Amino acid sequence: MKKSLLIAALMAVAMSASAQWFDFSNNKGHFDLGFHLGQVGIGCPYTSLGFGASLNVYGVYVDFISAGPEYKYDNHIETGPEAKVPDATTMTASIGYQIPVLSWLRIMPLIGFSRTTKGYTDFSTINAETTSGENYVDVQLYHDYITEHSWNSFNFGGGLVIQPVKWVSIYGVYTTHSIYGGISVSFGSFNWKEMDD
Repeated sequence: MKKSLLIAALMAVAMSASAQWFDFSNNKGHFDLGFHLGQVGIGCPYTSLGFGASLNVYGVYVDFISAGPEYKYDNHIETGPEAKVPDATTMTASIGYQIPVLSWLRIMPLIGFSRTTKGYTDFSTINAETTSGENYVDVQLYHDYITEHSWNSFNFGGGLVIQPVKWVSIYGVYTTHSIYGGISVSFGSFNWKEMDD
């Protein structure tokens, strides 16, 4: 039943007279900045929830997502053997091109790079990051992360972008080492075509 409904919906879209398929002029003027979160490090020695950002300029898409080290900002202070707490990092970076299937729907093949490191966070070290404003000073303490091993690998996959309104897109990405989704905002003036009815 579900397959029949899906096939019927696809045929209705395909038969729509107003549908303009693969119109690459839709990428003209795109300048989108996005933020995403998801699982990074799939299939690697370390995996975790990561955060990242994306940039799309005239259809050329680049992104980055990373996670860890988990204990870098822990408030514990230790000395001796207990000071070395096992920790890890992971990241992926991808580049691709958004193919406009319809004015509101794009797919994007991606290739990229993945890196995972394992090591330890040293609780005997204390560093400080300071941010200040007009009426405040904020100090964030953190520990050193020491890398002992690292793994690099080729990363590839694809993404899907849906643009429900003129200035906002929702996207999802799946690669060999990550899966994540996000939202992007367009800062460019572009040749928008009304979504098909």
